Amino acid sequence: MAVSLEDAGFVPKGEIGPFYESTDTTYKGSFPINTDGGQLSGGQPGLAGGFRHVIEGARQIMGKAGVRQVPRNDLCMVNG
Repeated sequence: MAVSLEDAGFVPKGEIGPFYESTDTTYKGSFPINTDGGQLSGGQPGLAGGFRHVIEGARQIMGKAGVRQVPRNDLCMVNG
């Protein structure tokens, strides 16, 4: 995820370390990442697990993420 954030322009190149040290990336934080826990939480059983990040992004945008819902849900980035 770190390289993706830099490559997408969210974080300047070479600044990902300080970014993570100073930014709350939990679903309640200022820059939520992997709001459903990511692959370590959801797993990837064969080919079925590869789409879960798209589903989580859609849930966030629709306001249907339950306790994981982020306050600002008008924009989402999915990578994978």
